[in-house]
Amino acid sequence: MGKEIQELYSQFQPLLFTIAYRMLGTVSDAEDIVHDVYVQAAGKTLEHVENKKAYLCKMVTNKCIDHLKSAVQKREVYVGPWLPEPLILKENDPISELVNGEAVSFAFLLLLENLKPMERAVFILREVLEYDYATISEILNRSEPNCRKVFSRVKNKFPLIKEGLEEASVSKNNQIIQTFVLALHEGNTKKIEELLYNDVTIYSDGGGKVYAALKPIHSKNLVLRFISNLLEQNQKGEKPALVKLINVNGRMGLLVMGEDNVKTIFSFHVKKDQIANIYIVRNPDKLQHVPLPAD
Repeated sequence: MGKEIQELYSQFQPLLFTIAYRMLGTVSDAEDIVHDVYVQAAGKTLEHVENKKAYLCKMVTNKCIDHLKSAVQKREVYVGPWLPEPLILKENDPISELVNGEAVSFAFLLLLENLKPMERAVFILREVLEYDYATISEILNRSEPNCRKVFSRVKNKFPLIKEGLEEASVSKNNQIIQTFVLALHEGNTKKIEELLYNDVTIYSDGGGKVYAALKPIHSKNLVLRFISNLLEQNQKGEKPALVKLINVNGRMGLLVMGEDNVKTIFSFHVKKDQIANIYIVRNPDKLQHVPLPAD
C-alpha cells in the first residue's frame, strides 16, 4: 500500500467504516468492505481524482449496495429477529466522534432495514452525514433531482422518524440503564417495572443457534419473564456469568461473559425516562468480534 493510500486510509477509514456499518449493520462486513476498497484504490492512480473523499465514499457505498442486494435472501430465511452486530467502542476510538447520537443506535439501524439499498444510501448520506445533493449525486452516480426524489420518498415513508427515534440524553440514558441493572441484580421487580414502558418490546437474536425468542416479546410481564429465563441460562456452567456495563453503539449497554467467551450483548432504547426497547444479541457469529472484557 503506497504512502498516499496509507494517508487516505488514516484520514478517512473512520468515516468509511461508519457509512458501511450503517448501511449493513454488520461490523465484520463493514471492515471487509473498507479494506477491499483501499486494496482496490491502491492499484489505481488517484492523481486525476479531485475529490478523493467522495471517490472513496462512492466505492464503499456501491459495494454496500451490492452486498445488501445479495443479503436479502439470507435475511428472509433468518431464524428469529435479525439484529445488527453490536459496535463496541473503546476509549479514544476515532470512530466514536462519528457515532455520537442516535444515528448508529439499534433503533436507527433497524429502521433502515425497511429501506431499499439505494434509499438507505441516500438517507444516510443526506440525513446523517448532511452531504449536499451535489455530493450525493457524485457518490451514487445519480442526478441531483433523482437523489432529492429518493430522499423525499424516504421521509414520506417515515413521517414520524424523529419522534420514533427519540432518545434520552447520554447522561439520562446511563442513569436509567445503571438503575435497571442494579434492580435486576437485587431482584427488585417493582423498580424494574417502573423503568419499563407499558408496551416495552424485547428483540432477541440467537440466529437459531442459542436460546432466544423467535418473535419480538411485548409487555412488561413477558419481558420480565424472558429476562429471568435468559439470566438463568447464562448462569449455567462452572462459573457464574460476569455482567459488565460497556459502550454499545454509542450508548451504555451490557455484556454478559461466560467462562471464556462473550455470550450476550444487551442494547437499550431509552426515551422519556423509560426503556422502550431491549435488543439482545446472542448469535455467536455476531459476537466473535467483541473483545473480552479486561479483568
